[in-house]
Amino acid sequence: MADAPASQAKIIDGNALAASLREQIKARAAAVREAGGFVKLDAILAESGDNGARVYAENQAKTCEKVGIEYTLHRLPMGASEAEIAAKVESLSASDACHAIMMHVPLPEGIEPYRVQRLIHVEKDVEGVNPANIGNIVYGKSSLAPCTALAVVKMVEHVHGPNFGFSATFGEQAKAPLLRGKVAVVVGASDVVGKPIAVLLMRHDATVISCNKWTPYLEEYCRSADVLVAAAGVPGLITAEKIKPGATVIDVGVNRIAGADGKTRTVGDVAFEQAARVAGHISPVPGGVGPVTVAMLLLNVVESAERRRSTR
Repeated sequence: MADAPASQAKIIDGNALAASLREQIKARAAAVREAGGFVKLDAILAESGDNGARVYAENQAKTCEKVGIEYTLHRLPMGASEAEIAAKVESLSASDACHAIMMHVPLPEGIEPYRVQRLIHVEKDVEGVNPANIGNIVYGKSSLAPCTALAVVKMVEHVHGPNFGFSATFGEQAKAPLLRGKVAVVVGASDVVGKPIAVLLMRHDATVISCNKWTPYLEEYCRSADVLVAAAGVPGLITAEKIKPGATVIDVGVNRIAGADGKTRTVGDVAFEQAARVAGHISPVPGGVGPVTVAMLLLNVVESAERRRSTR
């Protein structure tokens, strides 16, 4: 008798989820304008020779237009100094005509993003990269969290149902979070991705295990996970043997590798084809966390506009 075919995980379609979120964003932005407010994103691009940053900025402008968010790109020329970039950040932070700021990266060579991102006003920091916003996650304060971390928890919410209780700023919690009594393993502990993801899941009653690519017995930890988040930046690190049957697997990895044909392609940290035969739900790369991250940035922009309106 032939073996039964392996089950196939349900795909968490990031493009479809992002499209749904954009409709919500569009409606909320319209409501702010109808109430006499404005919704605007001020983005800073310090030319570094990176064409990808310019393309992203152009695409961002188009996306903002579609959802009713005004977009202003502040360009600084090639060779701009750290002092000049910092001055632009501080000027926008102090401006009453600005409520949402983001910084395109990479910055010019030799300039550490942290040094200028920390100057973004906490209430205008829609990427959630100001150290104060990252720190507030631990305390559960209503701050703007890093967009990739928000995207991950939004995808978990999408899988586990509306009672999971995440909001854009994680200020609203369900009475009985669906991860209560569940194990979440986060592989990767970067400051603006892995660590915030772990804390956000922890605040919703998951038992969280933080690992990295050097963690001893990594396979055993991963196989204990009801929710497994791969964010280590290592192509194919999470294989089928590391996945608990039926687990929800969220792949945050974005790795560029050369294929057998010599062409470069984007892959995640999860060996997708084999993992999909074990997991219950799985996000692909591309088309998973990426588009949801962009949507969460815009959701943070609307959130900051709503706050500004309510305090006036």
